[in-house]
Amino acid sequence: MTPVAILAAFCGAMAVIAIGRLVLDEHRDWVDIGSVLVVIGITVLATFWAALEEGWFSLVGQTALALIGTIIVGAGVAVMVRYWNTAQLSNAS
Repeated sequence: MTPVAILAAFCGAMAVIAIGRLVLDEHRDWVDIGSVLVVIGITVLATFWAALEEGWFSLVGQTALALIGTIIVGAGVAVMVRYWNTAQLSNAS
């Protein structure tokens, strides 16, 4: 197992923790959701890097991982920027 695969596994663990904290938090807001999206996107990009190093997927699969990861990170950053100065989600008390 290469260091890149270990990095991808670590990012996966951090994504699970981030999702768990988001689900359990009573006072979540849009910035929290954007942060979780960024963590998930970084996990997908780390998996893409590991796929390049290890030759796990075809070129099409590797390209799909790169695009999906980039889109998720971009969406997370956009959500954080859009809602940075707004109040918490309306359904959270």
